[in-house]
Amino acid sequence: MSRDSSKEPLVRFSVAVGGELLDRFDDYCREHRYATRSEAVRGLMRSALITEAIARDDEPAMGVVTMVYDHHATQIGDRLTQIQHDHLDKVVTTTHVHLDHARCMEVILLRGTVREVRHLADALIATKGVETGKLVITAARPPEVASGEIHSHPHSHGHDHPHPHAPKIAEPARPNVRKSGSGK
Repeated sequence: MSRDSSKEPLVRFSVAVGGELLDRFDDYCREHRYATRSEAVRGLMRSALITEAIARDDEPAMGVVTMVYDHHATQIGDRLTQIQHDHLDKVVTTTHVHLDHARCMEVILLRGTVREVRHLADALIATKGVETGKLVITAARPPEVASGEIHSHPHSHGHDHPHPHAPKIAEPARPNVRKSGSGK
C-alpha cells in the first residue's frame, strides 16, 4: 500500500544520545536553522535515502552541471551545443552567463537515470576547453518513495496501483519495531 507521508500521523520514536555527540548535533541544528531536532533528523534521513538512491545506476535522477570555459577556445560553444543536441531527451534547460570578456559559465539541468545523467555530465565536463565543471545529482523522486513502491493519487477509479516507472520487486520484510506509547 502507498504511504503518503504528508497525510499520515507522525510516529514518535526515541534515540538515546548525549555528551559531545548531542552538543555537536545541537550546533548542527542551529547552524542549519532547523526549528527542532526532529526536523533535523528528518532532513538527515532524507539525505541518507537520496545518497542511497543515487548510488543505484537505474534510479531516476536530476542533475545540475556547472561549467566555466573560455569561449575563445576553438569551437567549444559548438561542441557543447552538439553534445546537448545529441541528448535532447536528457537536457531540460541550459543557462549561459558571461563572467567576463573571455569566460562563460553554463548551467545545464539534466534528467534521466543516474547512469545517463553521470555519463552526459562527464561528456560535457571533459570537453576540451572546459576549465572547471561539476555535477550535483539528486534522486528524481521523493526519498520516502522506494523503488517499486505503490503510489496513490486521486482519480475516479479509487484504488492504488504500482508506480508506472517502478521496477517490480518484492517488498522487504519490515523490522518488528514497537511504537512509542503503544504499551506493547
